[in-house]
Amino acid sequence: LLPLVPLVPLAAHAAVDGVVPLAAFPREQIAIETRSSFRRLLFEAWRADTLQARAQGFMFVEDAAVRPDQAMIFVYEPPQRVSMWMKNTVMSLDMLFVDERGCVVNVRERAQPGSLANISSGVPVVLVVELKAGTVARHGLQRGDRVLRLDAGWPREAAACRSAA
Repeated sequence: LLPLVPLVPLAAHAAVDGVVPLAAFPREQIAIETRSSFRRLLFEAWRADTLQARAQGFMFVEDAAVRPDQAMIFVYEPPQRVSMWMKNTVMSLDMLFVDERGCVVNVRERAQPGSLANISSGVPVVLVVELKAGTVARHGLQRGDRVLRLDAGWPREAAACRSAA
């Protein structure tokens, strides 16, 4: 999934200038704490925290290359409204938009591969978590759940998150 930035199309299995292999992205562990089932789900996450990495994200990554316990996180500082799209993304994704307290403030399920439709955070966020499509439904993830960047010790303070209104 990508912020709205023009990108060069990639032919199947061809190398394109500027496209970084997924293995080159830094990794960290994240947890999603659910309000509905009081569970903590652990994910190994690739981190996109530079302009180039956020522009690429899961571009050209096949569904089979991502396990159900893996994710991509997009880190934004300072908090900002974020618009994503699925251009050059070949697998369907679920997205969690997360505010500076670690609270999920918006959820998008099953974003369509290749779509140019704008997917907006709606409010300022510091994190977008992309998961394989179906993860949100399978685990009952929703607004008001909490995301923790375990390796980064983030968020620093515990905060109560409000559920969907």
